[in-house]
Amino acid sequence: MPAQNPPAILKFFPLELTPKQHTDTGMAMTLILLLLGVFLGNVIYFYLATVVLVIAMIYPPVFYPLAVFWFGFSGLLGTVMSTLILTLIYIALVMPVGLFRQMIGKDALQLKAFKSGANSAYVTRNHLFTSQDLEKPY
Repeated sequence: MPAQNPPAILKFFPLELTPKQHTDTGMAMTLILLLLGVFLGNVIYFYLATVVLVIAMIYPPVFYPLAVFWFGFSGLLGTVMSTLILTLIYIALVMPVGLFRQMIGKDALQLKAFKSGANSAYVTRNHLFTSQDLEKPY
C-alpha cells in the first residue's frame, strides 16, 4: 500500500526544532503568564511564570510539544493573515483606483489602440542616453 501524503496543514508544524526554539517558547510562555498576572491581578501567574522561566533556563526540551504547536500556529497565522491583509489592501486601494481610471477613460497600456488596429502599440523612442539618465533615472 503506497504511503499517503499528510494533510497540507501539517507542513506548518515543524518536527525538528532547535534548542533555541525550545527556549524561545519557554520565554514566550513566561511573558504570557506575566501579562496574565498583570491584567488579571492574580499573583499565582507570577509564581507560574517564575517556574516556567527556571525550566526554560535549565531544561528547554520540556517545551518541545508546545514549541511544535507554537511555531506551527505562528506560521499558519502568518500565512493566513498576510493573505488576508494583502487581499484587503487590494480591495480597498487598488481596485477602486482601477475602476476610477476605467470610468474616466484612462488607457495607460493603450489596450484600445492595440485591439482596434493591426499595428503594434509599441512607441519608438529616439533618445540618446547620457550619463545623467543613469544618475537620475526618474
